[in-house]
Formats: sequence, C-alpha cells, structure tokens
Amino acid sequence: MPRHGRHGVRIGRAATHGLEPPSIHMRQTLERYGIGTKRYISLKSLFTPSPPNKPTSDAERSKKRSLLKPGDLFHPLSKSPIKEMREKGRLIQAHGCCPTCVEETSAKGRAATREPMFECPECGYPTHCSEEHWQADREQHAQLCTHLREANEDEHDLRSGRTLREFEFPSAQLPEVVVNLSNWDTFMYTRSFTNLNSDRSIRHVSKVLTYPITIGAALHQYSPFILGKGLTPEGLKSMTALRATIKEHDLARSDKELVMQQMPLRIFILGARAEAMLPPHLYLQLAYLLPNSPIHIYFVGPECIPASEETRSTIIVSSRLALKYHKGYFHDAIWNFAPFDPFTDVFFLFSPGMSHPRSHDGWHPTVEKLLETKCAIFGTGFHERDMNADVEGLVKDFGDKMDWLLLPQKNPFASLKRDFGIRNLREWAIANWGIYAFRGKRYEVQSK
Repeated sequence: MPRHGRHGVRIGRAATHGLEPPSIHMRQTLERYGIGTKRYISLKSLFTPSPPNKPTSDAERSKKRSLLKPGDLFHPLSKSPIKEMREKGRLIQAHGCCPTCVEETSAKGRAATREPMFECPECGYPTHCSEEHWQADREQHAQLCTHLREANEDEHDLRSGRTLREFEFPSAQLPEVVVNLSNWDTFMYTRSFTNLNSDRSIRHVSKVLTYPITIGAALHQYSPFILGKGLTPEGLKSMTALRATIKEHDLARSDKELVMQQMPLRIFILGARAEAMLPPHLYLQLAYLLPNSPIHIYFVGPECIPASEETRSTIIVSSRLALKYHKGYFHDAIWNFAPFDPFTDVFFLFSPGMSHPRSHDGWHPTVEKLLETKCAIFGTGFHERDMNADVEGLVKDFGDKMDWLLLPQKNPFASLKRDFGIRNLREWAIANWGIYAFRGKRYEVQSK
C-alpha cells in the first residue's frame, strides 16, 4: 500500500524502488546474513523520565507513565506539570529580554530592557515584559509564535511519560531493497521506520538522526547531492574516490581474506559537541547505509564529550563500527591520525561557526591542516545566514587554496525542529539546515 509522506505527498512503489513485503526468499537471505526481521534499536529511554523511586503498584506505574495525554500537550511554561519545562520558563525570564524594550531606546542611547515576565497565551513562552508590549509586538511575534507553540508541545510530548515508539529504529536493510535518500519521507519509508505516525514523531527522530544520515547521504552511491545540482566536477572526483573504496568493501564481503585486508572508512567529526553525546548505537543507522564497510568515526574537539555514562575513549558498537573520542584541537593532534588518504578519509564540521569572532582563531589553523590532506571536507550551518557567514570566511581566508566540492545549499536531512535561544527567542537554529563541501586545491603538473 502506498503511504502519505510528511507533507501529504503520496509515496508509492515508484518512488521507493519497488519496496515489497519480505518474501520467503528475503527472509532466508536475512537468516543467512544473521539479520532478524523484528530486531529494533530502541532509544526511547533517552526521553522517558526516570523516577528516583520506582512505583510499586500498577496504578502508580500507570499514573507515573502518563503525565500528559496526547491532546493535552500545550501548557504555558510557568504552569507546566513538567518540572523541567517550568525551570526552562524561569531561565528565559531570568536571562532573556523583552524585544519591544530592546527597540525602545532611552535618551542616553542605551536599550531600556526588562525581563520577559509575560507569557504569550498562544505559544506559552515568556516573550515580553508586559501584555502591553506583547500587544505592540503582535505582528513581529506572529512570525515565530507558531514555531514556539510547536516547540512547546514537542517538549511536553517528549516528557509526557508515554512510550516513545518512534525511537524503536529498524536494524539492517534487506539486501534487495534500495534506500531512497531524496528526503526524510522517502528515507524513512524505504528504511521501514514503521512507528512514525505523526509529524511530531518525525520531528523527534530527525533531530537525533540528522547527524548520521547527513553523513550517509553524502557518501552513499544514491546521494541526493549530484552533478548539476550543487556537486561540482571536483566534488565528483572526491566522492568517486570515496565510493570506489565503498565498492571495494561490497565486492570483498564474501572473501574472508579480502575482508581482513580492508582499510576502514575514517570519518572525522571536528568541533564535536552534541553529535559526540548521542547514544553510540544511533550511529548504526549510518552503518546500515554502508553495510559492508568497516567504519571508524573520530570525534575531535575541545568540547568533545561522550554520553554522560560513558568513560571509554573508544567504543566498539558492532563488528564494523567503532567510535573514538579525542578531546583537543585537530591541528594539535593531527599526527595521531596521519597519514590521510582521500580514498578512505572524510571530514565533517557540523555548524562550526568558523567566522564567529570567538571561534575564528581556533578554527583557522585547523582548516589550514585540513586543506593539506586533500580530503573532502563537509560543513553545515544552523540557517542560511550562519552557513553563508562561514562560507564567506572560508573564501576570504583560503579562497586561493581550496576547491569547492558541493556548493552551499539546503540539506534534505536537516533536523525538522527549531531550537530557540534562551536569551533571545527571536534567535533560532535548525541543526544542519544547510550543507557545503570543499577540499584543498590540487595543482596539476603541466609539461612545457
């Protein structure tokens, strides 16, 4: 049966490369590869509150589990039944500012700002210092009010106590089924994410999967980034080199000797922050897109911290996936990772903020070393302005030393959630909104 995507687009067999229910042959193939048809990776514990004292009776468990009903997700932050949401509201009131006050200038030329103590009745966030200033700013606030209300309901849903079945992810892909990487809808359908029954569920999942799937979409043979649609001729050369290695892995899967001689794909995530703190098993979704490739992911950066319960610097997630953590600057630790090979190594900088005054000096020596490797380097941005600022900074500092591989564009696997700033609710970010890629310039030898 065809399915309707997130935006009501009909997704059928033509759009999904002939996806069919598992046949007897498919099930036998699964057994041969050791893949169970009903294996799932669950991340629901990520967002389920953990009570300090476990309820003893069924009634107490039920009450604790169902803090909010599906139709009761909107609450002003100050009146929320969820403690974390009330604390978030107080944090905004303590550190935020009234936008109407900011626009009103005192006689001395300084902004006369007051804390946002008034909660918008439509989005539930403390947005202005008073109802009067809220009314005066209605037209401007309306541009974000819908998104703030959506964020309000999403955050309450994650903490509602319900069973978050959308985080029960599928395991390895059937060998006969091709993944469609056009966008989130086609990806989730062809990867059999069967528990996504609402736009809210898709938003929840996209926020945590945007990192591994953005990587997978860039490397996969059916990547949405193609020649003529942002990918440059130089980009095609770099991606062909990486995909040649992936193809070698595919061809060697049935030969044990060749498997033992394989060089792993090395994926370096520099300036790692939130992406390093994700549960390790989440990166299996990347491994499933490249099922025959050994993958080593290196998280490198001064803020690189694994999940709170992790103490290991290397985590073996599966026989083909290892995560490694290095706290420090890449340019200081480069000899720990050298030599580099454009056929096996690729770099990702997730929203690095290279042009920001506070981080520019830290990134400059790192980019210099990256360009020397001649490997593909992918970057992302929180929004168009953030991405363009980094791109302009790269051109200014390294324009004559780099080739563009992928021209700046919207990322089809950006998070579908907006995150808002505590100090200013008019500032928002979308993880991996845009994407671009570059590489150190290659100089051709010319004979006279």
